[in-house]
Amino acid sequence: MTAISSANNAALLILQQTNASLLPTKQQAGKSAADTIAAIANGVSSQTSAVKTQASSTINSALLDVKESNDGIVSSALDFLDSDNFKTSDASVTDVIKKLINDDGDKFASLVKAEKAQHPNISDDNAIANAIQRLIRDNRSKFGDGEFVIGFKLGSGGGIISNIEDKNGNSTSKTLTAALKAAQSSLTEAAEVINSSDGTNTDALKAASAALNNSNFGKATKDFGAWVDEWMNAFGFRG
Repeated sequence: MTAISSANNAALLILQQTNASLLPTKQQAGKSAADTIAAIANGVSSQTSAVKTQASSTINSALLDVKESNDGIVSSALDFLDSDNFKTSDASVTDVIKKLINDDGDKFASLVKAEKAQHPNISDDNAIANAIQRLIRDNRSKFGDGEFVIGFKLGSGGGIISNIEDKNGNSTSKTLTAALKAAQSSLTEAAEVINSSDGTNTDALKAASAALNNSNFGKATKDFGAWVDEWMNAFGFRG
């Protein structure tokens, strides 16, 4: 085997061996990832002690950086939940969210990082808000049976109102959204009939014109907007 001359190459070799490892033996069961990496590092042949030590140091430093990053995200999220920028219609919801974050901070941090990877220009507080919504829906059974509303006020001046469905998947916002989509679809279909008509299909034109005149789109839009405004005001996110 050709000797590996640098600490970084040794670290790469160690990581490659980690990824290529088979299922752990009984003796390895229960060992942490750090213990496993350290064991592999100590077992890499053709390395001087100094290079092995430096490689292990490189890996440990990387692991420490990840931990510090995750801890920072968790701390920011908990601060957000304790601030006036987070509101909920059910006070017990906040405690459940905090417990979920504290129980597995790394998992929550991964949700935040996934948001930032998918949306590179997203702000930190927006990424946290999106991750909290995902966390709630992934753990819906840990909350009450009924629907509830949560709100996030962002540093950009905007706000997010999120209606979490009840245990059966129903919510006020879902009902309002369905009505809005149905009204929009009816309006679009009527417009397409009129725009594509050559004037001979009089019955279809009359029906389309009636649909336009009697469209519920305006009302559905108003109802949905009123619901959002109601919660923005209730949470103090206006003004």
